[in-house]
This record gives sequence, C-alpha cells and structure tokens, in this order.
Amino acid sequence: RAFVTLRICYGKPMWGKASVEQAAMAASGFTNTQVMSMRQKRRNGRLGILNVNPGLTRQQFRDFLLVERDRVHFCATLPLTIIMTVIFGLMVWGHGNVSSVYHLHSGIERAVNEIRVPSRLPDGTRRIDVTLDSISNTAEMWTWIGEGFVPRLGGDPSRPGFLQSFNKVLGKIQLTQQRVEMEQCKKISPELASYFRLACRSHSVDTDTFGPAPANTNMTKDSAFVAGGKLKGIGLMLSKEDYFAFLDVVPPELGSERAAFLARSNWCDASTRWVEVRAALFNGEVAAYIDLKVRFEFDEGGLVDKKLEVRPLHQPSWTTFTMVVDIVFVLLLLTLVLVSIQEVLDRKARRKAAKEEEVNEEDDEGEGGGLLSCCNPCARCFGLFLGDFWLAVDWWGMAFGTGLIVVFLLLNGVIDHLGIQFSDLQQVKLFDERPLGNSSVAEHARYDDAFRKYETGMSMIFAELNVAVDWKTYHRIGMFGFTFYLLFRFLRGCLGQPYFAGMIRTLQQAGPDIVHLSMILAITFENFVLSGCLFFGSGLKDWSTVNNSHRAALGLLSGMGDFASMYDKYPAAALVWLFFFAVVMVFITNNMLFAIMVDHFAEVKLECGQARQSLPAQALYLCQDWVWKCSFRVRMLVRLAQDVVPRLAKITPYIDEEEPRVKRVPYDIMLEALEPAALDEGADPDAVVRSSIELLEGKGKKKLNVPAWTKGQPLWAPIQMDVLLACGCDEATALRLLSKANDICDGRRPNEFPSDMVYHEFTGQMKNVYEGLAGTEDDLRVWLEARRVDCDHLEPRQRKLEALSVEKILPRPTEDEPMLMPQPITSGNERREGMHSTDMSLTWDGRDQNNTLTQ
Repeated sequence: RAFVTLRICYGKPMWGKASVEQAAMAASGFTNTQVMSMRQKRRNGRLGILNVNPGLTRQQFRDFLLVERDRVHFCATLPLTIIMTVIFGLMVWGHGNVSSVYHLHSGIERAVNEIRVPSRLPDGTRRIDVTLDSISNTAEMWTWIGEGFVPRLGGDPSRPGFLQSFNKVLGKIQLTQQRVEMEQCKKISPELASYFRLACRSHSVDTDTFGPAPANTNMTKDSAFVAGGKLKGIGLMLSKEDYFAFLDVVPPELGSERAAFLARSNWCDASTRWVEVRAALFNGEVAAYIDLKVRFEFDEGGLVDKKLEVRPLHQPSWTTFTMVVDIVFVLLLLTLVLVSIQEVLDRKARRKAAKEEEVNEEDDEGEGGGLLSCCNPCARCFGLFLGDFWLAVDWWGMAFGTGLIVVFLLLNGVIDHLGIQFSDLQQVKLFDERPLGNSSVAEHARYDDAFRKYETGMSMIFAELNVAVDWKTYHRIGMFGFTFYLLFRFLRGCLGQPYFAGMIRTLQQAGPDIVHLSMILAITFENFVLSGCLFFGSGLKDWSTVNNSHRAALGLLSGMGDFASMYDKYPAAALVWLFFFAVVMVFITNNMLFAIMVDHFAEVKLECGQARQSLPAQALYLCQDWVWKCSFRVRMLVRLAQDVVPRLAKITPYIDEEEPRVKRVPYDIMLEALEPAALDEGADPDAVVRSSIELLEGKGKKKLNVPAWTKGQPLWAPIQMDVLLACGCDEATALRLLSKANDICDGRRPNEFPSDMVYHEFTGQMKNVYEGLAGTEDDLRVWLEARRVDCDHLEPRQRKLEALSVEKILPRPTEDEPMLMPQPITSGNERREGMHSTDMSLTWDGRDQNNTLTQ
C-alpha cells in the first residue's frame, strides 16, 4: 500500500505543476491518493511559500531516526559503564588505602626534612645548622648522615629502631656510591691544565679497590671499598660496579661511628659521582612498606643536588567487601568480553548477509596472488575484530583490565615474599664483636662471611623492594589508562544524546586542525624554552637545564611561574621574552584554538538536523517509551491469564487482541528507504524517478532488503506510515515513532532549505508564471485579431456613411454655393429653423429615445 500526497495551498502555491507531475511520475504504481488540505496550516506570507508547514517530512523523520538509532545503540552502553566505574572506584578505595598512605608519606618526609645537626667552625664558632637542603659538600653530608639521619632512625631509647613511633626500620641503612675514573681535563688547553693541576672526572666507571689497608694481615679488606661490596648473587638485581656500605641503626652509636670512619677514610672523594642512602621501613597500622631514599649527586660545578624519595608500598588485604568488589569487577570484565565477542559475531553475520555483488567485488579485489592474497584473510580478521573504533576501545579496556588484575596478583606475591625474606634475615647469626687483630684468618673469615650474608640479604631486600615499588608505579599508570578507557566509554554513551554528540563530533572534526596547530605550538614553545635557557640559565636554577626550562615555561604559561626572579637578574631580557611569549603562546594560539572550535561547532550544529532533543526531554521520552512497552507487556500478561484462567475475564478488563510487536526496530532499513536519491536532487531533478525505476528493474544497489517503491519520493515529501510498515515495523511501533517524531520536529524548519526542495518550488512557480503568460498571450492574440477586423471594417463603414449622408440626407453643394450652416436645434417637438437654403433643412426626431442626431 502506498499514497501520493498532493498539497493544495491557498494563496501562493507551494508546489507547482511540474512538482506534482514529477511526484505522480515517481508514484505511477501507487493505488491510492490522499489529498491533504493546508487550510489549517499557519503561514507567514512575508517568508513566502517555503514557510508553509507541510507536516512531518521524510527529512525530519530521517533526522529523528538517526537520533533514535544512536540513542538505542550508544546509550545502551551506559549502564555497564556506570556500574564498572563505580566498582572500579570502590576497588581503588578498598585496596589503595590512599588517605593513610598519604599521611604515612608526608609524616616520614617531614621527619627527614626536619633533621638539624648543630655545626661549628674549626675555632669552635657556632654556624648554621646542617639540614638536608643546606648540604653543600661531602663533609656536611657525612655530618648530616652520622649525627642526624642515623640517630633519627634509631628512635628513642624506649622504642629503638622506630621512626615517628610507628615506622619500624628493617635491618640496616645501605649506602651506595658510583665512582668514575679521573683523567686529565680535556676541555681546557694544556697550559691552563698545568695551572689547574687537578684531574677531571671522566665518563668511565671506576671499579678499582681503594681506601685504607687492613690493620692486620689476618684481616680482610673492608667490603665498602671493594666494587660490588663482596656481595654474592646480586648480578641481576644490583650493579657490580657500585660500592656498598651499611650503617647500624640499633644502637645508633654504631652507625654514627661507621659513618665517621667512612668519612675519615675518604669513602667519598673527588671520584664520587653520586651517593645514595637507603632505608626500609614498615608500618604495621597502615600495613605498608616504605622505601626511603636520599640521593646526593655531585655536579661538575661543585653543587650538591639532593633528592628525597619516600615511596610507600601498601600491602593489600582482603576483607569480605573487597573480595566481593574484586569478584564483581572480574565478572564485569567477562561480561565485556562476551559483549565484544557477540558484537564480532553480529558483524560477521552482517557481512554474510551482504549482497553477492559486494562479496564478488571483494573477492575480485582480493585476487592477485602472492603476498596480498596471503594477507587478505589476516586483513579481514583484523577488520572483523578491530574495524570499529569503539570495538577497538573495548578490546583495549579488556587488555588493560586483565593486565591490572595480573600485575596486582604478582605484586601481592612479591610483597608476601618480602615479608618472608625479612623473617629469614632475622635467622642470620651475627657476631657481637669483631675478632681481635691477632685472631686467626678463619675467625676473621667467619665474621666476614656472616656479615656478607646479612648484607647480601639486605641488598636483595632493597632491590626487591625497589622492583616492587616500580611495579606499583606501573600498576598505577595502568589504572590511569583504565580511567581513560572508562572516559571513552562515557563518551560513547553520550553520543546517544544530540547535544553531547554535537560537542564530541566537534572535537572529532577539529582533531586534524588541532593536531597541526599543536605542531606549530610545540615548535614555538621549544624555541621559547631554548631562548629562556640561554637567557636565564646561567643565573637561575629554574632555567639551568632544558628539563627545568620546560617546567618554568609551563609555569609561566599557566600563570604560576616565578617572573620576579627573572626580572631581578635580567630585567630587559625578561620583559622582552615575556612579552613575545604572552603574545604568541597566550593570545594568538588560544584565539586560533577558539576559532577552530567555533568554526567546526557551527558546521556540526548545521548537520545535526531538526530532531535535536535536550537531555531532560530525551529522558522524558525514554520514560514514556518504557511505560509504553511495559503497558503492552502487562496487557499481554492479562490476555494470557484470561486465556489460562477464563474466570479472570469476569474481573479483569476486556483487552482487544493486538498485533505482535517487533523485537528490534529496523532503523537501518528505514534509513535506507529514506536515503536521498542523489547528493543534490535539485541539481538532478529526475534522480528520484530514475532511482525508483532502477530499483524496480533491479539495477539499483540496495544495501538492505528495502522495497523499491519506498524510495520514490524526495526528502521534502511527507512521510507515510506505509513506508514504515513496508520496512518491517508493526503498526503500533510505526504510530509511536511517527508520534514522537511529530512532537519533536513540530514547528521546526531547516536553517537552510534543501536545494531539491527549492528547485521544485522554483520550477513550480516558474511553470505557473509560464502558464499565466501563455494564457495572456492567447487573450492578447484574440483581442488584437478583433481589433484588426474592426480596422478592416472601418473604411467601408466610412464610405457607407458618406453615401448615406449625401444621397438621403442632404445633396452635395456645388462649388460656387456657400457653405451650408445648420439651423439651431431646439428641444422637444419644436421645428428647427430653416437654413439659408430653401430646399435644405435639419430636423430633430423627438421619438428617438437615444437622443440621436440625424442629419
């Protein structure tokens, strides 16, 4: 069944004769005609014929179907996304213990930074206390370590070995250093080198044994002055090129004496590149290990760079709540896997349902042999699994989620192994006192072996703790990546809302422009960074290195930079640099970005169509759809109950039988039926007719099983319910879709009318004008022909008039006679006076009712 719609307008016609003819040609196979009156439609005459509201058009309904399809397809992913986000947040909160770990981190960091060691000059004069920030040479470093750091970790006599009352120091403090070989300075001339008289550090690592010789021949060399520290089995975990020393914490006096001995023995000298002080702590209340690290780097200019790192490692614990959350998260991942696999299967089924022509074309393209034919199945498989962007995002999220679970389990195993290693380390028996100098070599060897075993265990614990903390860092990075996956899932769900979809598609369309702008921005930013490093690097620490210059430039870009220090040292250069930096990076770049976004947003807004809905309106329609579906199911249950139990028919309302409804609305089929016949039907006015004929003859290409006659109208034609029924909708669903589309699109007109509609309107108007001109031409020809006949009859009539006037009324006067003068005319039946001639007279006939004067 189908209908041809003829619009009859009053006033200015909306459709011309040509438009009606083309619609009739396109619908030549239709069986019914429906005439819609436009008498009740509102119209503004100033805007012309295009302002007439023609009802729900095919274009409007097509826009509505696009919005509905996106809502069904994309918004259906939001429930799983919301649940997964909530469960992921609960899992992070349950296992991370972020708040307690933060307090632990800040407490230990503050305790180390507050270490102050009184210092005096050689003459006994009091000087500024030595703190971590004030260390400027190796002497102050040893003072801070031996008299400040070791006693602070030693704790109070009531709680020895505890920092901040609850943080137990595990084992000893480890000192690690790396040494480099000394060589003649190569950056200066030989004359200046002879004056300088000192060697310079090279880039080659020094592994030679140094330090004082043993006091007795029976004693062995101190392991702190031997590369590798005589530690066994540390090749994979620690570097054999480093030097290791250990300081006791309980009692702290032993650690202080050992630090003083290393300082006197020049354990750190000009060859030292860096020194690292490490300690391992454990907090029972928070259930976390702490990797405490203080690193001293000796720069070429004599500056000592200090870096304090407090890296907690929380030991996860499972309660009933956390176990339930973990199980739910795993089930959600499995659900996501099943959904993705189902989508792949649906994609495969759609490919199988494609036309044989398309399949043959793909096979023809795949033919060619060689490498291409071998890679074709791989390419098809890749396209099947990752052909869609959102499907690829789902696979990415599954990979991240699985990786997080695996790393978390491995990390938990490493943390448990750390506890086992600490327990085993306590079983190592150490000698209370070092053997005397005259003791035998065997006694000294046993003493050294016991300490080497203990120090090896401590080194392995430090190395494993460092690996565990690094894994924890990578695990957090993975969790950060998983949050981006959840963000993409939310963006995918927001594509079902027209306003959100417009913003997201704006970012998508503006992406290439933003990428190219970012390239220009990066080049310009790097130029400012390098110029700032050259201008201010010699006098300011923030600009002393390229890395620091990047941070300082980013700080100035965000308004958090230290411009005052730049101006104090280099006022002119700072003003010039900041002026150009602000103009280029802030004003020009930001305005370019805003212009790109506004331009693309305007284009996207024009493409959104006439079916845009706000979020509250869409939520309201969603609730109405839910009520509409539930009411149908309730009626089905009532009818089923009445059929099973006939007695219920007496107490329940009577419900008519209803047609079964489709399980899934065929949006794709309906969109294919409403697809325009050409990109511009105005440029090709016969496209609608031609496409209909081609589809009827089987020459056109159809992606889906769409009836040919449904494509026989232009987009500005009214939508008919028969199109929906022919595409597979039931009558109730079709009425619901039409009702919703009419409510949403009511009163909306496109910002720019389609060219095909304007073309048909213009053609109709011009045809009417042509017909009017043709009628005027016929009337003018008839009128001119009548006038020509009158002109042809004018001369005979004149001659006849002359003959009558001469022969019957008055004879012609001779040439010698005077000119005749008529007598005066009187009214009534009075006789006229005679004229000068006796045989001629003029009379008035009073009986002539038309007052005709007769001569």
